[in-house]
Amino acid sequence: MSTSTGRRLAVIGSGVAGLFAAISAAEAGAAVVLLTKATLADSNSMLAQGGFSAVLPEGQRAPGDSVESHAADTMAAGAGLGSRAAVDVMCARGANAVDALLAHGVAFDRGPDGRLLLGLEAAHSFPRILHAGGDASGAGISRALIARVRDLEAQGRLEVLEGAMAAELVLDCGAIAGVEYVQASESGARRRLEADAVLLATGGAGQLFAQTTNPAVATGDGVALAFRAGAALRDLEFYQFHPTALQVRGADGTVRSTLISEAVRGEGALIRDASGRRFVGEYHPLGELAPRDAVSRALALHRRAGGGQAYLDATELESVHGGGFLARRFPGLDAMTRAAGFDWRREPLPIGPAAHYWMGGVATDLDGATSVPGLYAAGEVACTGVHGANRLASNSLLEGVVFAARAVERFVAGRADEWGGPAVETAVALAVAAEPEAGALTLAGASGRAALAAAMEADAGVLREASGLVRLGHSLAAWTSGEPEVANLLVAARLLVASAALREESVGAHFRLDFPERRVSGGGEAEAGTVVVRQPALAGRSL
Repeated sequence: MSTSTGRRLAVIGSGVAGLFAAISAAEAGAAVVLLTKATLADSNSMLAQGGFSAVLPEGQRAPGDSVESHAADTMAAGAGLGSRAAVDVMCARGANAVDALLAHGVAFDRGPDGRLLLGLEAAHSFPRILHAGGDASGAGISRALIARVRDLEAQGRLEVLEGAMAAELVLDCGAIAGVEYVQASESGARRRLEADAVLLATGGAGQLFAQTTNPAVATGDGVALAFRAGAALRDLEFYQFHPTALQVRGADGTVRSTLISEAVRGEGALIRDASGRRFVGEYHPLGELAPRDAVSRALALHRRAGGGQAYLDATELESVHGGGFLARRFPGLDAMTRAAGFDWRREPLPIGPAAHYWMGGVATDLDGATSVPGLYAAGEVACTGVHGANRLASNSLLEGVVFAARAVERFVAGRADEWGGPAVETAVALAVAAEPEAGALTLAGASGRAALAAAMEADAGVLREASGLVRLGHSLAAWTSGEPEVANLLVAARLLVASAALREESVGAHFRLDFPERRVSGGGEAEAGTVVVRQPALAGRSL
């Protein structure tokens, strides 16, 4: 281990990307403070079921698989709009990422012979998905990393601040000088943490939508922080909806969604409509194993055409693989479905699309650096370019680990912060999109969040069109909030809707009913969405 660098890194967020970054920086000798607005265990990563995609070394990988195949699948799922350079970096470092996680105590599932088990998921050409605890991969990985963080904390090599919500990035001459945060246990007064660099790992913004697989903490905080600091954002129109979320109506009449892993369809589960007919193949030739955007769109279009409720039918898997297969292969899902009142061994499950993952976010280069010197981003909050218009299943945990590691390597090396991301001169100025109109209606409490989520679900969900986006834009401009999370959601919503309105075509997860065809061909990086940036207000010395 190297000696202390004397430089402080503030990591905001405690999903896999944030945990891995904090561990890596602390082990490299940096002074590290890890802030999370809830507890270390509150994150999207903890809920991830599918697994960790990686092409292992020869002799451990599936016959015929290769890094090049993984890269090709990733580009194809992203409709060709991903950054090939970023995709190549991510896929090439998959095996190293697995080794690093194993070294940190992650217990990936193994067969009787001790070899790592590899599963197949939709849009992957070969089995290359590692799981931990069957369908609890995110929890398995997160718990191991949390244990390592606690160990480093006990050694005095890393500081953890739980219940600390980041309120503002502190700039000095346009560069990061620290972060201001509010401690939940206090009266709301801001504290300032000075830092040489900040790494955003705040996760996604699923709470933008009424139906989501994300936890309550996913409120777009990192995107809002970065935008207010003047960082470039990109691909904000591309929001992935997971097609198979169990939909259960509560006693209060509201429908709540819970994720059902892609791996269930990988094992052979089918999607049927209210009449029992399989229909996804009518919308995409790969049927149930099509990319998530295609399956979600099939469900939405079929329902719009009168197909009614969709169902996930896993009943045949028991007869194919033997009694008890579902409980053995998916213990978490088996318990969840039973708790919800279903026996999926004998009955299909009511499903529908739910907001799952934001491909867009804070634009970064191949080292996780953003357009603001000293600001890094990794995980779902970042837009590294690997996902393009649609994320390939189980690439998110891999991306978080790979680019968190690269960001820390760059920080520790002390290399000059020269951003290698999208050219800012191609940006569209959307500063006004984040500001409410004078006399705006204040959203507060659960009802305010519900109103925002319902409006986004209706007009910026799986199916979009100009009239709905215009209507939604006017509503968002007429709303404001003094609650930090709701205020962040409003910023994220305005930016997403403005970006969706600008892209008058259908590609990947962005589908316009009024522009159903793809307008552009090819797959260059310049086509992968609008770059958004605004000029920040500077703190400290003036230029």
